Order: sequence, then structure tokens, then C-alpha cells
Amino acid sequence: MIRKNLYILFLLTSVFSLAQVNFYSESNTKESKVNSPLVFTVVLEIFGEDLIQETPIKLPDFSKFNYEYASEQNTFIDPVKKIRINQMVYQFSLDPKQAGNIKIGSALVKVNGKMYKTEPIDIVVKDADKKSVAANTPGKNMYLQMQVDDREVYKDEPVVAVLKAFSRNISGFRHLETSKFGYSKKYVIRSIANFDESIEDSENNYSSQVIGMFVIVPKVAGIMEVPPAEVPLTGNHGSLYSNKVKINVKKLPDGAPKGFKDAVGNYNVKVELIDKGKENFEINKAFNVAVKLTGSGNLSPSIIPKILPSADYETFEPKIINNSKATTEGIEGVVEAQYVIIPKKRGDINIATEAFSYFNPKEEKYFDLGSQNLILKTVNAQDIANAKSTMQKVNEYTNTVLEKVDSPVINTQNLKITEHKSFNWKGMIGNLIIVGMMSLALIYFNKKIRERKSRKIVTDQNKVAPVANIAETESLLRSQEQLDIRSYINYLRKKRDQNDSAGFFGALSELQNDAENYTEEHFGTDFPGYLKNTLGSGHLEAYKMLMSKVQMEKYSPFISQEKLSEILKDIEQVYQVF
Repeated sequence: MIRKNLYILFLLTSVFSLAQVNFYSESNTKESKVNSPLVFTVVLEIFGEDLIQETPIKLPDFSKFNYEYASEQNTFIDPVKKIRINQMVYQFSLDPKQAGNIKIGSALVKVNGKMYKTEPIDIVVKDADKKSVAANTPGKNMYLQMQVDDREVYKDEPVVAVLKAFSRNISGFRHLETSKFGYSKKYVIRSIANFDESIEDSENNYSSQVIGMFVIVPKVAGIMEVPPAEVPLTGNHGSLYSNKVKINVKKLPDGAPKGFKDAVGNYNVKVELIDKGKENFEINKAFNVAVKLTGSGNLSPSIIPKILPSADYETFEPKIINNSKATTEGIEGVVEAQYVIIPKKRGDINIATEAFSYFNPKEEKYFDLGSQNLILKTVNAQDIANAKSTMQKVNEYTNTVLEKVDSPVINTQNLKITEHKSFNWKGMIGNLIIVGMMSLALIYFNKKIRERKSRKIVTDQNKVAPVANIAETESLLRSQEQLDIRSYINYLRKKRDQNDSAGFFGALSELQNDAENYTEEHFGTDFPGYLKNTLGSGHLEAYKMLMSKVQMEKYSPFISQEKLSEILKDIEQVYQVF
């Protein structure tokens, strides 16, 4: 008997956990003004197939408001509980008719014989501003709606959201500013540029216009709720808010290749030389290699494969060039990681990347591209010297000698040219003797160089060679220049105070380029390598974190002044090395 009762109890518990009803309402504000619309939302969610909605939703009394509304119905499959969710959303734009305390009553619905109701909401309505005129209020008779076509996607699979504005007066669209989204670790949002902004006719004497398109990349599995988009109105007339959007984010299938880094989309990766015309790769002489990731999906620097460390060469943290953009197909373009490679051995070296794989959501399967390789042959200085022909060696020696010999100035004013019709044997023999003596001298000097090879002393780097021409003069002047970090910091601070994020990141890009050029010119390495050699790996990690933060915030639809201040503080700490 006890076992039978326990069985019934467990059965009822499981049914309750799989079948439930969420019914609630909410308002974007608890205070409003006459002729200043507020957004009121009613949401009904029914979990499971055993529950049946028996009555339509009975909405509260809106007699104290002028209102317009929009509704939508969606169906999800919860990836964790594996149950169906039916969702119905009503969104109202409520314009209070009079001042005072107004109560928005409960909405009612009957499901499986049980009546559900929402909690009432109290709104404090104040008188309209005396200077404002109701007919001229930009947000009057306007509302927003966010639409997502694909409500069921995989984790890290981009989904496109469209933000529409509806207005009874076409002139109202001119008062809408750039939309904003709240920051969340659960998703990444990037704006799509160059979308169609034409105005179309809609229902109920409304006109509609697309005012924003976004790529949303979900970072966690489950039912993800994208908060309302906020669109400020010009002239400090408040803001309009869209509806919330729920997306069913599925886990990626099992069977991912080893080393899979959450790359979702369709990609191609290759490693290639940046210095295309370079022929000789000499030991301890740096050259540049790029790892390029091309495609569309959740493209970002975080998924690009790295070059593997090796005893055959030395490398440093790469310079990231992100040439990606948000489109209706996701985030597409090219992300490039540029490495400085310094070979450490003679012979063949294999520059290899990490194995790269990605998940294609359209075909619903993984693709393993493996490791990409670039095989190069390195040589030493002796190999380069031996590869030269005898004539090249003679020409080099002759040019060296002629540079050191003072050539007399010949007066050709009264010079008479006499044509010799007979062959000059003496001149021929003299030239042969000169060539022979030069060849013997070349052999002698080569022998001396090989003898001194083992005891070669490294020339002091601080010793400056005599300036012989304009190019060397310019090089010397550049080497004596100092990088004025303080000017950059002051300019960045100015852009921060102006809340000019585009100018801020543009100035930071110039600072990065100048720092790279400065360290290459003075120390023969890139800026990350200079940080590591000068201040250690801890400072290098701070630089990496700064670059990651910049890449994330640079493409954010909205960047606050506080966030710019935080980035500026990190910049001052990293670049204090100068």
C-alpha cells in the first residue's frame, strides 16, 4: 500500500513539473504623464501538451487610456525538459487620459478548468508639461515591435532580429534615435548596416519602418530572453520600448571533433606568408605569417586557430585584424591573425596551426579541417654567401673598391677623341691582370672572413653608423624620436568626455599602429613582444585582455561613457611602458 501511494505521489509530481502555466503582466514604468504613452505587456505561457486553454485572455479595463496594441503567438520546445511551450504575448501602448493614481486591473484566462489571473499594477500619472503640446509629442501614437523569424537555433548560431516602428504620423519616424540593448553575457549583438528603411503601410491606419536590424549570437543553451530594445526620442521626450523576444537555444550535438572551439557556421582557414616577395628565410631574422579565417556564422577573433609553439621557431602574440561585418546571413568576412616568426634552425621548418573544426547548422554536422601547415626552408649567412655566383662576388667586390677610390675630374672641353682602328692588346692584357688580382683578393678576404666567423663579436647596438645619405639620415632621425603617449591619452580622454566612441576607437587604432612601428624601429619586435621582454608575461596578459575588451565593445550597438572610462584606464596601464 505504501509503495502504491509513493508511486501515485511521484506520478503527480512529474506531471506537475512538466505541465504548468505562467501568466503575468508588466509595465515599463510605474510613473507617467498625460499624453506620455507607457508600454504594458501581458504574457501567457503554457508548458506541456496536457494543458488546454479553454477561454480567450480577458484583458483589463483600459477605459482611462487611449491605447493601441499588437499581439503574437509562438511555440517552443524546451531543450532541457523536452516539453512544448505555447506562448501568447499582448503589448499595449497606453496613453493616460487624466492625471491621478490609475490601477490597471488583472487579466484572466481559464486553463484546464482553473482560472488564472495577473497581478494588478498601480500607475501614478502626472499632469503633462505646460510647454508641451499633445499633438506635437513625438512618441504619441507610436510603438515598437521586435521580430525574429527563426525562434529555434543552436548555441552560437546567429539569428537576425528586425526592429520595426509603427506610427500614425509619418513625421514621427524623424524623432527616433539609435536603438539600445542592455549588456548580457548570454548573447552578443551586432548591428546590421545598409538595410531597407523605406516606409510601408500597415494595419489600423499605421505606417511602419524598419529602424534596426541586428545579429544576435546566443552563448548559452535553453530558453533565452532578449530584453526590449530602447529607442530614445529627440528633444528629451523619453523613449519607446519594444517587446521581449524569447529564443529556443539548442545544445550542439554530441560528437564534436577534438579541439572544437564553438565555431558555428561555414568557414575556411589557411596560413600564408605576408611577405610575398621574400626568398631567403635566414636564421634569427624575422618574417611575417598570417592565419586567415574566412566565412560566415559567429565569426570572431576568439575562434581563429593559433600557431602552435615549436623549438624550430619563436613567435609572439599576433596582431588581430577583424574585417567582419554583420549581415542577414550572420557575421561574415575575414579575421586575420598576423604573427612574427623567428626561425631557430637551419633546414625545413613546419609552421603549423591548431586543428580547426566547425559545426554547420544548415547541414547539422561537424566539419574537421585539421591543422594548416606552411613549410619553409631556412638558411644561414654562409648558405647565402655560397649561393652567389663568382661574377656576383666580383661585382660586389668591384663596387666596394670603386666606392673607396677618389675618381679624378676629367676636363673634356678640349678633349679630342681619336678613333683607333687597330686592336689594343696592351689594354686587353692589363684588364685581365686587374681581374685576376681582384679574384685573388676576393679569395683572400673570404678566407679571412671564415677564420673570424667563430670569434665574431656582436656590434654594440647603441653605436650609430656614420650618416652617408638622405635615407640613412631619415632613419637616424626616426630612431631618435620618442613616442608621445601622453598626447594620445589626452586625446582619448577628450573623446571619452564627448562620448564619441567612434573617434575613441579610431584614436586607439592610431596609437596601436604607432606603438607597433616604434617598437619595430627601436627594438626589432612588435609591441606585444616588447611588453613581454620588458615587463614580463603579466603585462602581456593585461594587453591581451585589453584587446579582447576593445574587440567586444567596438562593435556594440551602445557604449556608455563609463565603459569608455574603464577601457581608457586599462590603456594607461598598458602603455605606461613608454
